[in-house]
Amino acid sequence: MLVAVILSLGTAAAVLAEFATLSEADGATQAGFCTVRVAAVVDPTLALTVTTPSADQTVEFGSVDPGTTYGPETVTLIVRSNLACVITKAITGAEPIGLSTSLADTSASPKTADGPLSDQYSLAVPWTTPPGDYTATVQYTAVQK
Repeated sequence: MLVAVILSLGTAAAVLAEFATLSEADGATQAGFCTVRVAAVVDPTLALTVTTPSADQTVEFGSVDPGTTYGPETVTLIVRSNLACVITKAITGAEPIGLSTSLADTSASPKTADGPLSDQYSLAVPWTTPPGDYTATVQYTAVQK
């Protein structure tokens, strides 16, 4: 008996098949076996998805007044990683509009994650901010350990 197995496992796969010949001698029942070895290499995988309340990856507060607090607006992050990972963020342009966010960097406690994380964005516009259009950016980074 010859056993052939074909597997498709993505990155790398190896199949080793043994074969056995069965025969009956003197009316005795013969038993045979086949062993199939399956091997695969699982690659490290990391995906970060960020969802904002407004289109175009934007948190839109609109017209705001100094001395007033706005928000929170929720930004959702979904990190899918098969290894522990660290999530950090870099914020630029926050000071003139008093932007604050709630999600702490996870560098002190790396995590394997696939559930959502929430970051709450709020504004507390200072009285010292001159009138004008302001834009701040928040860049999230996920790195596997």
